[in-house]
Amino acid sequence: MVRIVIDDFKHNAGANCQLSSLRKVLAYYNIEISEPMILGLCSGLGFFYFYMKRMPFPMVLGLAVKKTEVFERVLNRLGGSVKITETASENAANNNLIALLEKGQPAITFADFAYLPFFFAEGTTIPNEQSGHFGAHTFVTYGIDEEKNEAYISDRYANPHIMIYEQLKAARGSKHAPFPAKNKLVELVTPKKVKDLKEIVPAAIKANVNYMYNPPIRNMGLTGFQKWRDLLPTWATDFNDDNLLFGLVSVFIYMETGGTGGAMFRILYRDFLKEAGELLNNDRLLKASDMFDEIANKIRELENTILPDDLSNIGNLRELFLKSNEITEKGASDYQKQLKKLNDEIEKVTDGAMKEIDSWRERIPQIDKGIQEWADLETTAWETIKKSI
Repeated sequence: MVRIVIDDFKHNAGANCQLSSLRKVLAYYNIEISEPMILGLCSGLGFFYFYMKRMPFPMVLGLAVKKTEVFERVLNRLGGSVKITETASENAANNNLIALLEKGQPAITFADFAYLPFFFAEGTTIPNEQSGHFGAHTFVTYGIDEEKNEAYISDRYANPHIMIYEQLKAARGSKHAPFPAKNKLVELVTPKKVKDLKEIVPAAIKANVNYMYNPPIRNMGLTGFQKWRDLLPTWATDFNDDNLLFGLVSVFIYMETGGTGGAMFRILYRDFLKEAGELLNNDRLLKASDMFDEIANKIRELENTILPDDLSNIGNLRELFLKSNEITEKGASDYQKQLKKLNDEIEKVTDGAMKEIDSWRERIPQIDKGIQEWADLETTAWETIKKSI
């Protein structure tokens, strides 16, 4: 029976699962970089309108990275590298985790969050099929105890978690679309000497500018906003009431509470631009940071249009999911009991919200206007960033 716990690993809360996982493991090696700076160094801010026919509803996403690119890009820019392991074998996956912990490195671990009980209310059946599957979630595994059947987990929330080791294995091995976890682990190969941030930040910004102006497909980057606007009318016509309400709440979560740091990563990028502007003594980057503050406010106005207050039940769902996220992030000793009580309230409000869906369909023009206003602000901000470098 194996027991390995990295006792000197320090847990910290964070905004995003991948960014905060990397920040914590870098800090373990005394490489102190903020979460906003990590977002900037991976050229990670983006826009992606994503829909496939097998999905119940489109996704609106805010990152310009996929799979393990956050880790690869940042370590490469710092002068290091990463090693990615992936396997379909549970035994091989377990051995890979043990080997990494035996090296003394906390393990950045990919897992399907539907299998993670600490995400959900007391009494939730695991896996939580109702929540949907998302295997690109990451956290740091800093210990296992096979005799106790325990794994020691540092996610982005206020407190670390102890979970059943067998549940961790199931979460890691999930093959569910659209982002199967496939037992991925990220091992950092840290540089002997970290490159000066002043030298590497400009290239990271240039790469992010290039993505926004020249995305690989037109539903990404700045052109993605128009794609969203073009397809927005289908929200009212192509989805039944159940999928539409589910989709509206999901889009709000993708934009605000689902590990984005708020306003679809724009608050984190605002803070990166401020940090970079001060580091490089660059007034245009500081101006762009102020512009992203305005963008964040505009996004929150749009969120309030997608789940509007004047449709009282639909608007109440927005507030209830904000409260749910707050409860989970704070992680009080009884937080899962609090979530159970809140879920009961969400269920009641959802019944009323279903009756408001036909009225919501009339709101497409207001949402379209909000998307255009956001796109205009963001285009202007990226022009400023482009000129800064």
